[in-house]
Amino acid sequence: MDTYEVASEWLAKLTSCLEQKDACGFTSLFHSNGWLRDLLVFTWNLRTLSGHAEISKYTAANIASTTISDLKLCSDQYFKPAPGDQPGSVSSGFTFSTSIGNGRGLFTLTQASSESGSDWKAFTLLMCLESLKGHEPIGAEQGVYHGQSACWSEVRENRRRATEEDLQALIIGAGQNGLQVAARFQQMGIPTLVVEKNARVGDQWRKRYPTLTLHTTKQHHTMLYQPYPQNWPRYTPRDKVADWLEQYTVSQDLLIWTNSQPLATPSYDPVTKKWTVSIDRDGQIVTIHPNHIILATGTLGRPYVPDIEGRDLFKGEAFHSELYSGGSTLSGKRVVVVGTGNSGADIALDAHVRGAREVTLLQRSSTCVQSAKTIGEMLDEVWGPEVPTEVGDFRGEAVPFKLRKQLLGEQKDVQFAKDKYIYEGLAKAGMDVNFGPDGAGLLPLVYERGGGKSFFLFTLLDIRFYVALQDIVRMDIGCAEYIISGKIKVKSGAGIKKFSENALVLDDGSTLEADVVVFATGFINIRGVMKDIFGDAIDKTGSVQGLDEEGEMRGGYRSTGHPGLWFAPGDFEQSRFGSRLLAIQIQALDLGYMKF
Repeated sequence: MDTYEVASEWLAKLTSCLEQKDACGFTSLFHSNGWLRDLLVFTWNLRTLSGHAEISKYTAANIASTTISDLKLCSDQYFKPAPGDQPGSVSSGFTFSTSIGNGRGLFTLTQASSESGSDWKAFTLLMCLESLKGHEPIGAEQGVYHGQSACWSEVRENRRRATEEDLQALIIGAGQNGLQVAARFQQMGIPTLVVEKNARVGDQWRKRYPTLTLHTTKQHHTMLYQPYPQNWPRYTPRDKVADWLEQYTVSQDLLIWTNSQPLATPSYDPVTKKWTVSIDRDGQIVTIHPNHIILATGTLGRPYVPDIEGRDLFKGEAFHSELYSGGSTLSGKRVVVVGTGNSGADIALDAHVRGAREVTLLQRSSTCVQSAKTIGEMLDEVWGPEVPTEVGDFRGEAVPFKLRKQLLGEQKDVQFAKDKYIYEGLAKAGMDVNFGPDGAGLLPLVYERGGGKSFFLFTLLDIRFYVALQDIVRMDIGCAEYIISGKIKVKSGAGIKKFSENALVLDDGSTLEADVVVFATGFINIRGVMKDIFGDAIDKTGSVQGLDEEGEMRGGYRSTGHPGLWFAPGDFEQSRFGSRLLAIQIQALDLGYMKF
Protein backbone atom coordinates (compact mmCIF):
# COMPACT_ATOMS: atom_id res chain seq x y z
CA MET A 1 0.00 0.00 0.00
CA ASP A 2 1.40 3.37 -1.05
CA THR A 3 0.24 5.59 1.80
CA TYR A 4 1.35 8.78 0.06
CA GLU A 5 -0.66 7.94 -3.05
CA VAL A 6 -3.76 7.07 -1.01
CA ALA A 7 -3.54 10.25 1.06
CA SER A 8 -2.74 12.43 -1.95
CA GLU A 9 -5.69 11.18 -3.99
CA TRP A 10 -8.13 11.68 -1.12
CA LEU A 11 -6.81 15.16 -0.37
CA ALA A 12 -7.20 16.08 -4.06
CA LYS A 13 -10.87 15.09 -3.84
CA LEU A 14 -11.28 17.16 -0.69
CA THR A 15 -9.66 20.13 -2.42
CA SER A 16 -12.03 19.82 -5.37
CA CYS A 17 -15.11 19.71 -3.14
CA LEU A 18 -13.97 22.77 -1.20
CA GLU A 19 -13.16 24.73 -4.36
CA GLN A 20 -16.54 23.89 -5.90
CA LYS A 21 -18.43 24.48 -2.63
CA ASP A 22 -19.81 20.97 -3.02
CA ALA A 23 -21.35 19.92 0.30
CA CYS A 24 -22.67 16.62 -1.07
CA GLY A 25 -19.29 15.72 -2.51
CA PHE A 26 -17.59 16.71 0.74
CA THR A 27 -19.90 14.42 2.70
CA SER A 28 -19.33 11.53 0.29
CA LEU A 29 -15.63 11.54 1.23
CA PHE A 30 -16.59 10.16 4.66
CA HIS A 31 -17.73 6.74 5.78
CA SER A 32 -21.40 6.74 6.73
CA ASN A 33 -20.27 6.64 10.37
CA GLY A 34 -17.39 9.08 9.86
CA TRP A 35 -16.49 12.06 12.05
CA LEU A 36 -15.70 15.71 11.29
CA ARG A 37 -14.22 17.95 13.95
CA ASP A 38 -14.15 21.62 12.96
CA LEU A 39 -12.26 24.09 15.13
CA LEU A 40 -12.89 27.65 13.88
CA VAL A 41 -12.68 26.82 10.17
CA PHE A 42 -16.25 26.66 8.82
CA THR A 43 -17.67 28.65 11.75
CA TRP A 44 -16.34 30.59 14.75
CA ASN A 45 -17.16 27.66 16.99
CA LEU A 46 -15.87 24.27 18.10
CA ARG A 47 -18.00 21.56 16.51
CA THR A 48 -18.04 17.77 16.15
CA LEU A 49 -20.30 16.14 13.55
CA SER A 50 -20.93 12.42 13.22
CA GLY A 51 -22.43 10.56 10.27
CA HIS A 52 -23.48 11.68 6.82
CA ALA A 53 -26.66 13.44 7.94
CA GLU A 54 -24.91 15.73 10.44
CA ILE A 55 -21.88 16.38 8.23
CA SER A 56 -24.07 17.13 5.20
CA LYS A 57 -26.32 19.52 7.09
CA TYR A 58 -23.37 21.35 8.61
CA THR A 59 -21.34 21.73 5.44
CA ALA A 60 -24.38 22.67 3.36
CA ALA A 61 -25.01 25.57 5.73
CA ASN A 62 -21.41 26.79 5.82
CA ILE A 63 -19.30 25.67 2.86
CA ALA A 64 -20.49 28.44 0.52
CA SER A 65 -19.26 31.17 2.87
CA THR A 66 -15.92 29.47 3.59
CA THR A 67 -12.84 29.80 1.41
CA ILE A 68 -10.36 26.96 1.96
CA SER A 69 -7.46 26.52 -0.43
CA ASP A 70 -3.83 25.49 -0.84
CA LEU A 71 -4.24 22.08 0.80
CA LYS A 72 -0.90 20.27 1.09
CA LEU A 73 0.11 17.01 2.71
CA CYS A 74 2.55 17.30 5.60
CA SER A 75 6.05 15.94 5.03
CA ASP A 76 7.45 15.93 8.57
CA GLN A 77 8.09 12.65 10.37
CA TYR A 78 5.06 12.92 12.63
CA PHE A 79 2.32 13.89 10.19
CA LYS A 80 3.45 12.63 6.79
CA PRO A 81 1.23 9.92 5.19
CA ALA A 82 1.68 6.69 7.11
CA PRO A 83 -0.24 3.60 8.22
CA GLY A 84 -2.78 4.56 10.88
CA ASP A 85 -3.35 3.04 14.30
CA GLN A 86 -6.01 0.68 12.96
CA PRO A 87 -4.91 -2.15 10.62
CA GLY A 88 -5.35 -1.20 6.98
CA SER A 89 -5.79 2.52 7.67
CA VAL A 90 -3.88 5.53 6.37
CA SER A 91 -3.35 8.71 8.36
CA SER A 92 -1.89 12.04 7.30
CA GLY A 93 -1.67 15.64 8.34
CA PHE A 94 -2.13 18.53 5.96
CA THR A 95 -2.00 22.30 5.90
CA PHE A 96 -4.39 24.76 4.29
CA SER A 97 -5.26 28.42 4.00
CA THR A 98 -8.48 30.36 4.37
CA SER A 99 -9.17 33.92 3.28
CA ILE A 100 -8.07 35.17 6.70
CA GLY A 101 -5.96 32.46 8.26
CA ASN A 102 -3.74 29.41 8.18
CA GLY A 103 -4.87 25.98 9.27
CA ARG A 104 -3.84 22.41 9.82
CA GLY A 105 -5.73 19.15 9.62
CA LEU A 106 -5.42 15.43 10.20
CA PHE A 107 -7.39 12.60 8.60
CA THR A 108 -7.61 8.84 8.95
CA LEU A 109 -8.82 6.81 5.96
CA THR A 110 -10.02 3.24 5.64
CA GLN A 111 -11.32 1.38 2.63
CA ALA A 112 -15.04 1.17 1.95
CA SER A 113 -16.44 -1.57 -0.25
CA SER A 114 -19.20 -0.95 -2.77
CA GLU A 115 -20.61 -2.51 -5.93
CA SER A 116 -18.14 -0.53 -8.00
CA GLY A 117 -15.18 -1.69 -5.92
CA SER A 118 -13.39 -0.24 -2.93
CA ASP A 119 -12.67 3.38 -2.17
CA TRP A 120 -10.83 5.22 0.56
CA LYS A 121 -13.11 7.16 2.90
CA ALA A 122 -12.43 9.31 5.93
CA PHE A 123 -13.23 7.84 9.31
CA THR A 124 -12.05 11.00 11.06
CA LEU A 125 -11.17 14.47 9.80
CA LEU A 126 -9.93 17.31 12.00
CA MET A 127 -9.67 20.82 10.55
CA CYS A 128 -8.26 23.50 12.84
CA LEU A 129 -7.49 27.19 12.34
CA GLU A 130 -4.00 27.83 13.71
CA SER A 131 -3.41 31.54 13.11
CA LEU A 132 -4.77 34.65 11.43
CA LYS A 133 -2.79 36.06 8.54
CA GLY A 134 -0.63 38.94 9.67
CA HIS A 135 -1.04 37.88 13.30
CA GLU A 136 1.03 34.71 13.44
CA PRO A 137 2.87 33.73 16.66
CA ILE A 138 5.92 35.86 17.37
CA GLY A 139 8.33 32.98 17.94
CA ALA A 140 11.76 33.19 19.52
CA GLU A 141 13.41 36.60 19.63
CA GLN A 142 17.04 37.28 18.74
CA GLY A 143 17.77 38.53 22.26
CA VAL A 144 19.47 41.69 21.00
CA TYR A 145 17.50 44.88 21.53
CA HIS A 146 18.04 48.27 19.91
CA GLY A 147 21.45 47.29 18.59
CA GLN A 148 22.53 46.17 22.06
CA SER A 149 21.88 49.65 23.40
CA ALA A 150 19.20 48.32 25.77
CA CYS A 151 19.66 45.60 28.36
CA TRP A 152 17.03 42.92 28.89
CA SER A 153 15.84 44.27 32.26
CA GLU A 154 15.03 47.62 30.62
CA VAL A 155 13.23 45.97 27.72
CA ARG A 156 11.20 43.81 30.09
CA GLU A 157 10.23 46.73 32.31
CA ASN A 158 9.19 48.85 29.33
CA ARG A 159 7.07 46.01 27.98
CA ARG A 160 5.35 45.48 31.30
CA ARG A 161 4.61 49.16 31.63
CA ALA A 162 3.19 49.24 28.10
CA THR A 163 1.00 46.21 28.85
CA GLU A 164 -0.42 47.78 31.99
CA GLU A 165 -1.17 50.99 30.10
CA ASP A 166 -2.87 49.28 27.14
CA LEU A 167 -4.26 46.06 28.57
CA GLN A 168 -6.18 43.79 26.22
CA ALA A 169 -6.71 40.71 28.37
CA LEU A 170 -7.03 40.08 32.11
CA ILE A 171 -6.60 36.50 33.29
CA ILE A 172 -7.93 35.65 36.74
CA GLY A 173 -5.94 32.79 38.23
CA ALA A 174 -2.25 31.89 37.86
CA GLY A 175 -2.59 28.12 37.91
CA GLN A 176 -1.41 25.98 35.01
CA ASN A 177 -4.31 27.10 32.81
CA GLY A 178 -3.99 30.82 33.45
CA LEU A 179 -0.24 30.74 32.91
CA GLN A 180 -0.41 28.75 29.69
CA VAL A 181 -3.12 31.03 28.30
CA ALA A 182 -0.97 34.03 29.25
CA ALA A 183 2.10 32.54 27.57
CA ARG A 184 0.07 31.83 24.42
CA PHE A 185 -1.42 35.31 24.39
CA GLN A 186 2.02 36.84 24.70
CA GLN A 187 3.22 34.85 21.69
CA MET A 188 0.11 35.94 19.77
CA GLY A 189 0.68 39.62 20.55
CA ILE A 190 -2.16 40.07 23.05
CA PRO A 191 -1.12 42.33 25.99
CA THR A 192 -2.07 40.34 29.08
CA LEU A 193 -2.08 40.67 32.87
CA VAL A 194 -2.59 37.73 35.24
CA VAL A 195 -3.87 38.29 38.78
CA GLU A 196 -3.44 35.65 41.47
CA LYS A 197 -4.97 35.84 44.93
CA ASN A 198 -2.20 33.82 46.59
CA ALA A 199 1.10 35.28 47.74
CA ARG A 200 3.10 33.09 45.35
CA VAL A 201 2.38 31.48 42.03
CA GLY A 202 1.97 27.77 42.74
CA ASP A 203 0.42 28.22 46.18
CA GLN A 204 -2.83 26.63 45.02
CA TRP A 205 -0.76 23.44 44.76
CA ARG A 206 1.30 23.94 47.90
CA LYS A 207 -1.90 24.18 49.93
CA ARG A 208 -3.13 20.76 48.82
CA TYR A 209 -2.40 17.63 50.84
CA PRO A 210 1.36 16.94 51.01
CA THR A 211 1.42 13.55 49.27
CA LEU A 212 -0.45 14.80 46.21
CA THR A 213 1.20 13.69 42.98
CA LEU A 214 -0.11 14.20 39.47
CA HIS A 215 -1.73 11.04 38.18
CA THR A 216 -0.98 11.75 34.54
CA THR A 217 2.43 11.31 32.96
CA LYS A 218 4.84 14.21 32.64
CA GLN A 219 4.46 14.24 28.85
CA HIS A 220 0.74 14.85 29.31
CA HIS A 221 1.09 17.59 31.92
CA THR A 222 3.97 19.45 30.27
CA MET A 223 3.65 23.24 30.21
CA LEU A 224 3.29 25.09 26.90
CA TYR A 225 6.64 26.00 25.27
CA GLN A 226 8.58 24.56 28.20
CA PRO A 227 9.08 20.78 28.53
CA TYR A 228 10.45 19.30 31.73
CA PRO A 229 14.10 18.23 32.05
CA GLN A 230 14.84 14.69 30.87
CA ASN A 231 15.36 13.49 34.45
CA TRP A 232 12.01 14.86 35.67
CA PRO A 233 9.81 12.30 37.54
CA ARG A 234 7.22 10.45 35.47
CA TYR A 235 4.52 11.56 37.95
CA THR A 236 5.17 15.03 39.33
CA PRO A 237 4.85 15.69 43.10
CA ARG A 238 2.81 18.62 44.34
CA ASP A 239 5.69 20.87 45.37
CA LYS A 240 7.62 20.34 42.14
CA VAL A 241 4.53 21.38 40.18
CA ALA A 242 4.20 24.50 42.32
CA ASP A 243 7.83 25.50 41.91
CA TRP A 244 7.75 24.81 38.18
CA LEU A 245 4.75 27.10 37.74
CA GLU A 246 6.48 29.82 39.71
CA GLN A 247 9.63 29.75 37.60
CA TYR A 248 7.51 29.45 34.44
CA THR A 249 6.30 33.00 35.02
CA VAL A 250 9.92 34.16 34.98
CA SER A 251 11.13 32.15 31.99
CA GLN A 252 8.06 33.11 29.95
CA ASP A 253 8.24 36.77 31.04
CA LEU A 254 4.63 36.88 32.16
CA LEU A 255 3.10 39.90 33.88
CA ILE A 256 1.71 38.61 37.19
CA TRP A 257 0.20 40.46 40.13
CA THR A 258 0.18 38.21 43.21
CA ASN A 259 -1.82 38.95 46.36
CA SER A 260 -4.36 40.37 43.93
CA GLN A 261 -7.96 39.64 43.10
CA PRO A 262 -10.87 41.38 41.37
CA LEU A 263 -13.52 43.06 43.45
CA ALA A 264 -17.20 42.65 42.73
CA THR A 265 -18.65 43.59 40.29
CA PRO A 266 -16.78 44.28 37.01
CA SER A 267 -18.86 46.18 34.45
CA TYR A 268 -18.78 45.83 30.67
CA ASP A 269 -19.34 48.74 28.28
CA PRO A 270 -20.81 47.44 24.99
CA VAL A 271 -19.87 50.69 23.23
CA THR A 272 -16.16 50.79 24.07
CA LYS A 273 -16.08 46.97 24.38
CA LYS A 274 -14.05 47.27 27.55
CA TRP A 275 -14.44 46.14 31.14
CA THR A 276 -13.99 48.31 34.19
CA VAL A 277 -12.41 46.12 36.85
CA SER A 278 -11.22 47.10 40.31
CA ILE A 279 -8.35 44.97 41.56
CA ASP A 280 -7.32 44.67 45.18
CA ARG A 281 -3.56 44.58 44.61
CA ASP A 282 -2.06 43.70 47.95
CA GLY A 283 -4.33 46.18 49.72
CA GLN A 284 -4.23 48.89 47.07
CA ILE A 285 -7.26 49.34 44.79
CA VAL A 286 -6.29 49.62 41.12
CA THR A 287 -8.81 50.09 38.29
CA ILE A 288 -8.06 48.61 34.86
CA HIS A 289 -9.93 48.44 31.55
CA PRO A 290 -9.25 45.22 29.62
CA ASN A 291 -11.17 44.21 26.51
CA HIS A 292 -11.40 40.62 27.68
CA ILE A 293 -11.49 38.75 30.98
CA ILE A 294 -10.49 35.10 31.09
CA LEU A 295 -11.51 33.16 34.18
CA ALA A 296 -8.86 30.47 34.78
CA THR A 297 -9.62 29.50 38.36
CA GLY A 298 -10.64 25.92 37.53
CA THR A 299 -14.10 24.53 36.83
CA LEU A 300 -14.81 23.85 40.47
CA GLY A 301 -15.53 26.11 43.38
CA ARG A 302 -15.83 25.87 47.14
CA PRO A 303 -15.30 22.65 49.08
CA TYR A 304 -18.43 20.58 49.54
CA VAL A 305 -19.03 19.31 53.07
CA PRO A 306 -22.39 17.66 53.74
CA ASP A 307 -24.48 19.12 56.55
CA ILE A 308 -24.68 16.25 59.02
CA GLU A 309 -26.70 16.15 62.21
CA GLY A 310 -24.76 16.23 65.46
CA ARG A 311 -21.47 17.54 64.17
CA ASP A 312 -21.23 19.89 67.16
CA LEU A 313 -21.41 16.85 69.44
CA PHE A 314 -18.43 15.13 67.85
CA LYS A 315 -15.37 15.35 70.11
CA GLY A 316 -12.89 14.58 67.36
CA GLU A 317 -11.80 16.55 64.30
CA ALA A 318 -13.89 16.76 61.13
CA PHE A 319 -12.76 18.73 58.09
CA HIS A 320 -12.66 18.79 54.29
CA SER A 321 -9.75 17.21 52.44
CA GLU A 322 -8.72 20.67 51.24
CA LEU A 323 -7.53 21.33 54.82
CA TYR A 324 -5.65 18.04 55.15
CA SER A 325 -2.05 18.96 55.94
CA GLY A 326 -0.58 15.47 56.17
CA GLY A 327 -0.79 12.42 58.39
CA SER A 328 1.95 13.27 60.87
CA THR A 329 -0.64 14.23 63.51
CA LEU A 330 -2.73 11.09 62.99
CA SER A 331 -0.49 8.55 64.70
CA GLY A 332 -2.53 6.29 66.97
CA LYS A 333 -5.86 7.77 65.84
CA ARG A 334 -8.90 6.21 64.22
CA VAL A 335 -9.43 7.90 60.86
CA VAL A 336 -12.51 7.75 58.64
CA VAL A 337 -12.17 9.15 55.13
CA VAL A 338 -15.50 9.89 53.48
CA GLY A 339 -15.19 9.38 49.73
CA THR A 340 -13.18 6.91 47.67
CA GLY A 341 -12.01 9.13 44.82
CA ASN A 342 -8.37 10.04 44.34
CA SER A 343 -8.18 12.44 47.29
CA GLY A 344 -9.84 9.95 49.59
CA ALA A 345 -7.55 7.10 48.56
CA ASP A 346 -4.40 9.23 48.77
CA ILE A 347 -5.31 10.55 52.22
CA ALA A 348 -6.25 7.10 53.53
CA LEU A 349 -2.92 5.72 52.35
CA ASP A 350 -1.00 8.62 53.89
CA ALA A 351 -2.81 8.26 57.21
CA HIS A 352 -2.03 4.54 57.37
CA VAL A 353 1.63 4.98 56.49
CA ARG A 354 1.95 7.76 59.08
CA GLY A 355 0.80 5.48 61.88
CA ALA A 356 -2.95 5.91 62.23
CA ARG A 357 -4.36 3.17 64.45
CA GLU A 358 -7.18 2.40 62.04
CA VAL A 359 -8.16 3.81 58.66
CA THR A 360 -11.56 3.28 57.05
CA LEU A 361 -12.78 4.49 53.68
CA LEU A 362 -16.50 5.18 53.62
CA GLN A 363 -17.84 4.47 50.13
CA ARG A 364 -21.33 5.61 49.24
CA SER A 365 -21.50 4.54 45.60
CA SER A 366 -19.66 2.36 43.12
CA THR A 367 -16.15 3.47 42.16
CA CYS A 368 -14.53 3.22 38.74
CA VAL A 369 -10.91 2.23 39.30
CA GLN A 370 -7.98 1.90 36.93
CA SER A 371 -4.34 1.54 37.84
CA ALA A 372 -1.80 4.28 37.23
CA LYS A 373 0.17 1.79 35.14
CA THR A 374 -2.77 1.17 32.81
CA ILE A 375 -3.59 4.85 32.47
CA GLY A 376 0.08 5.65 31.91
CA GLU A 377 0.27 3.13 29.07
CA MET A 378 -2.81 4.65 27.44
CA LEU A 379 -1.38 8.16 27.72
CA ASP A 380 1.95 7.00 26.30
CA GLU A 381 0.17 5.86 23.14
CA VAL A 382 -0.44 9.54 22.36
CA TRP A 383 2.04 11.49 24.50
CA GLY A 384 4.97 9.11 24.34
CA PRO A 385 8.42 10.06 25.65
CA GLU A 386 9.83 10.39 22.13
CA VAL A 387 6.93 12.43 20.72
CA PRO A 388 6.83 16.24 21.02
CA THR A 389 3.99 17.34 23.26
CA GLU A 390 2.33 19.46 20.58
CA VAL A 391 2.25 16.42 18.27
CA GLY A 392 0.47 14.36 20.92
CA ASP A 393 -1.97 17.19 21.53
CA PHE A 394 -2.95 17.44 17.87
CA ARG A 395 -3.26 13.68 17.45
CA GLY A 396 -5.34 13.42 20.59
CA GLU A 397 -7.66 16.25 19.59
CA ALA A 398 -8.22 14.60 16.20
CA VAL A 399 -10.20 11.84 17.90
CA PRO A 400 -13.62 13.19 19.00
CA PHE A 401 -14.67 12.41 22.55
CA LYS A 402 -17.67 10.29 21.62
CA LEU A 403 -15.55 8.19 19.28
CA ARG A 404 -12.88 7.80 21.94
CA LYS A 405 -15.52 6.60 24.39
CA GLN A 406 -16.77 4.09 21.83
CA LEU A 407 -13.28 2.77 21.12
CA LEU A 408 -12.47 2.44 24.81
CA GLY A 409 -15.69 0.51 25.37
CA GLU A 410 -14.69 -1.90 22.64
CA GLN A 411 -11.42 -2.51 24.52
CA LYS A 412 -13.18 -3.32 27.79
CA ASP A 413 -12.02 -6.91 28.07
CA VAL A 414 -8.40 -6.03 27.30
CA GLN A 415 -8.33 -3.19 29.81
CA PHE A 416 -10.13 -5.25 32.46
CA ALA A 417 -7.57 -8.02 32.11
CA LYS A 418 -4.73 -5.59 32.84
CA ASP A 419 -6.20 -4.67 36.23
CA LYS A 420 -8.05 -7.90 37.00
CA TYR A 421 -6.10 -8.47 40.21
CA ILE A 422 -7.09 -5.04 41.50
CA TYR A 423 -10.78 -5.38 40.64
CA GLU A 424 -11.13 -8.82 42.15
CA GLY A 425 -9.09 -7.93 45.23
CA LEU A 426 -11.02 -4.73 45.94
CA ALA A 427 -14.35 -6.47 45.48
CA LYS A 428 -13.30 -9.20 47.88
CA ALA A 429 -12.30 -6.51 50.40
CA GLY A 430 -15.80 -5.04 50.24
CA MET A 431 -15.38 -2.21 47.76
CA ASP A 432 -18.00 -1.74 45.05
CA VAL A 433 -16.00 -1.30 41.82
CA ASN A 434 -16.95 -0.87 38.17
CA PHE A 435 -15.33 -0.18 34.82
CA GLY A 436 -17.27 2.93 33.87
CA PRO A 437 -20.21 3.43 31.48
CA ASP A 438 -20.19 0.93 28.63
CA GLY A 439 -16.95 -0.47 30.02
CA ALA A 440 -15.03 2.59 28.80
CA GLY A 441 -13.19 3.21 32.07
CA LEU A 442 -12.36 6.53 33.71
CA LEU A 443 -12.47 8.74 30.65
CA PRO A 444 -16.23 9.19 30.12
CA LEU A 445 -16.87 9.75 33.82
CA VAL A 446 -14.24 12.45 34.05
CA TYR A 447 -15.40 14.14 30.85
CA GLU A 448 -19.14 13.88 31.22
CA ARG A 449 -19.53 14.50 34.94
CA GLY A 450 -16.36 16.33 35.88
CA GLY A 451 -16.05 18.62 32.92
CA GLY A 452 -13.35 19.27 30.41
CA LYS A 453 -12.41 18.17 26.94
CA SER A 454 -9.23 16.62 25.69
CA PHE A 455 -8.04 13.14 24.79
CA PHE A 456 -7.65 12.33 28.45
CA LEU A 457 -8.81 15.17 30.64
CA PHE A 458 -8.05 14.31 34.24
CA THR A 459 -9.23 17.58 35.73
CA LEU A 460 -10.00 15.85 38.98
CA LEU A 461 -6.93 13.67 38.73
CA ASP A 462 -4.65 16.67 38.41
CA ILE A 463 -5.80 18.93 41.23
CA ARG A 464 -9.55 19.46 41.56
CA PHE A 465 -12.52 17.26 42.28
CA TYR A 466 -16.23 17.59 41.51
CA VAL A 467 -18.76 16.62 44.15
CA ALA A 468 -20.59 14.22 41.83
CA LEU A 469 -17.32 12.34 41.35
CA GLN A 470 -16.51 11.93 45.02
CA ASP A 471 -16.86 8.14 44.91
CA ILE A 472 -17.04 7.09 41.30
CA VAL A 473 -13.56 7.73 39.90
CA ARG A 474 -10.17 6.73 41.19
CA MET A 475 -6.84 5.97 39.61
CA ASP A 476 -4.95 3.63 41.89
CA ILE A 477 -1.37 4.58 42.74
CA GLY A 478 -0.88 2.15 45.63
CA CYS A 479 -3.86 2.31 47.96
CA ALA A 480 -5.48 -0.78 46.42
CA GLU A 481 -2.82 -3.10 47.85
CA TYR A 482 -3.53 -1.84 51.37
CA ILE A 483 -7.27 -2.30 50.90
CA ILE A 484 -6.83 -5.79 49.48
CA SER A 485 -4.57 -6.79 52.38
CA GLY A 486 -7.05 -5.38 54.91
CA LYS A 487 -4.68 -2.73 56.26
CA ILE A 488 -7.13 -0.07 55.10
CA LYS A 489 -10.78 -0.97 55.66
CA VAL A 490 -13.73 -0.17 53.43
CA LYS A 491 -17.32 0.40 54.47
CA SER A 492 -19.48 0.39 51.37
CA GLY A 493 -23.09 1.12 50.55
CA ALA A 494 -24.00 3.24 53.56
CA GLY A 495 -24.35 6.97 54.06
CA ILE A 496 -23.85 9.05 57.17
CA LYS A 497 -26.94 9.58 59.31
CA LYS A 498 -25.37 11.62 62.10
CA PHE A 499 -22.39 12.18 64.35
CA SER A 500 -22.18 10.88 67.89
CA GLU A 501 -19.52 11.92 70.40
CA ASN A 502 -16.91 9.54 69.05
CA ALA A 503 -18.32 7.95 65.93
CA LEU A 504 -20.26 8.26 62.70
CA VAL A 505 -23.70 6.69 62.81
CA LEU A 506 -24.57 5.28 59.38
CA ASP A 507 -27.98 4.93 57.79
CA ASP A 508 -27.75 1.11 57.86
CA GLY A 509 -27.61 1.22 61.67
CA SER A 510 -23.88 0.55 61.98
CA THR A 511 -21.27 2.90 63.46
CA LEU A 512 -17.70 3.83 62.62
CA GLU A 513 -15.67 4.93 65.61
CA ALA A 514 -13.46 7.86 64.74
CA ASP A 515 -11.09 10.43 66.17
CA VAL A 516 -10.72 12.17 62.80
CA VAL A 517 -13.17 12.41 59.89
CA VAL A 518 -11.88 13.71 56.57
CA PHE A 519 -14.48 14.65 53.98
CA ALA A 520 -12.98 13.88 50.57
CA THR A 521 -16.31 14.92 49.11
CA GLY A 522 -15.20 17.19 46.31
CA PHE A 523 -16.08 20.72 45.35
CA ILE A 524 -19.20 22.46 44.14
CA ASN A 525 -19.37 23.94 40.66
CA ILE A 526 -17.43 27.17 40.07
CA ARG A 527 -20.57 29.01 38.98
CA GLY A 528 -21.35 30.27 42.48
CA VAL A 529 -17.87 31.72 42.84
CA MET A 530 -18.14 33.34 39.42
CA LYS A 531 -21.43 34.95 40.37
CA ASP A 532 -19.80 36.41 43.49
CA ILE A 533 -17.33 38.20 41.21
CA PHE A 534 -19.39 39.03 38.13
CA GLY A 535 -22.90 39.27 39.53
CA ASP A 536 -25.78 38.96 37.09
CA ALA A 537 -23.42 38.95 34.10
CA ILE A 538 -22.81 35.27 34.82
CA ASP A 539 -26.48 34.57 34.13
CA LYS A 540 -25.79 35.41 30.48
CA THR A 541 -23.20 32.65 30.19
CA GLY A 542 -23.82 28.98 29.61
CA SER A 543 -22.63 26.01 31.62
CA VAL A 544 -18.92 25.56 32.12
CA GLN A 545 -18.99 21.92 33.09
CA GLY A 546 -19.30 18.67 31.21
CA LEU A 547 -19.84 18.19 27.49
CA ASP A 548 -22.46 19.31 25.03
CA GLU A 549 -24.43 16.93 22.82
CA GLU A 550 -21.57 16.80 20.29
CA GLY A 551 -18.94 15.96 22.88
CA GLU A 552 -17.35 19.42 23.00
CA MET A 553 -16.63 21.07 26.34
CA ARG A 554 -19.32 23.49 27.42
CA GLY A 555 -18.12 27.04 27.78
CA GLY A 556 -14.40 26.38 27.58
CA TYR A 557 -12.21 28.21 25.05
CA ARG A 558 -15.26 29.32 23.09
CA SER A 559 -17.94 32.00 23.34
CA THR A 560 -19.66 32.01 26.74
CA GLY A 561 -22.62 34.13 25.67
CA HIS A 562 -21.30 37.31 27.32
CA PRO A 563 -19.07 39.68 25.31
CA GLY A 564 -15.48 39.77 26.49
CA LEU A 565 -15.88 37.03 29.10
CA TRP A 566 -14.15 33.69 28.59
CA PHE A 567 -13.50 30.52 30.58
CA ALA A 568 -10.26 28.50 30.48
CA PRO A 569 -11.03 25.28 32.38
CA GLY A 570 -9.59 21.80 32.08
CA ASP A 571 -6.21 20.22 32.54
CA PHE A 572 -2.72 20.91 31.23
CA GLU A 573 -3.41 19.53 27.76
CA GLN A 574 -6.69 21.36 27.40
CA SER A 575 -5.18 24.74 28.14
CA ARG A 576 -2.12 24.03 25.99
CA PHE A 577 -4.34 23.29 23.00
CA GLY A 578 -7.33 25.47 23.79
CA SER A 579 -5.28 28.59 24.49
CA ARG A 580 -4.48 28.94 20.77
CA LEU A 581 -8.17 28.70 19.83
CA LEU A 582 -9.03 31.27 22.48
CA ALA A 583 -6.32 33.66 21.29
CA ILE A 584 -7.51 33.40 17.68
CA GLN A 585 -11.10 34.17 18.67
CA ILE A 586 -10.01 37.24 20.63
CA GLN A 587 -7.92 38.44 17.69
CA ALA A 588 -10.81 37.76 15.29
CA LEU A 589 -13.19 39.80 17.44
CA ASP A 590 -10.83 42.74 17.67
CA LEU A 591 -10.20 42.60 13.90
CA GLY A 592 -13.91 42.45 13.11
CA TYR A 593 -13.85 38.95 11.63
CA MET A 594 -15.98 37.49 14.42
CA LYS A 595 -19.00 38.94 16.20
CA PHE A 596 -20.79 37.95 19.38
